[in-house]
Amino acid sequence: MTKSISENKFIMSYNQVGYYELSIKDNVEIFVDDIHLIVNTQKQLNGSKSPILIFGGQYSTTNTETLKYISVNENMPFSKCAAFIVSSISQKLLGNFYLKIYKPQRPTRFFNHKEDAINWLKQYL
Repeated sequence: MTKSISENKFIMSYNQVGYYELSIKDNVEIFVDDIHLIVNTQKQLNGSKSPILIFGGQYSTTNTETLKYISVNENMPFSKCAAFIVSSISQKLLGNFYLKIYKPQRPTRFFNHKEDAINWLKQYL
């Protein structure tokens, strides 16, 4: 059975395959303080450096300060790589901006489908 932790803006679990699953709730904006909570949740669930699969909630977003912050490995110590599943064109545009402007220090990709994201993550297990 997979253990999950639910917070105000997200639900996170660590599955048996060996990666974190982060589901951002609908209609929320993620700030740097939320990233601290996400990292703390990863530590509680497993505490290992593992891939992370992130589901963007409908109408959920973030800001440039948060994007810059998460691009640095030191600020995301339990994330080996990140696969984002986007739910809107605005999230896809934000993702492209993130990749081109902030150039994350860990492997990062954006996907439309969960299966594609998982297949990509498996190379980092």
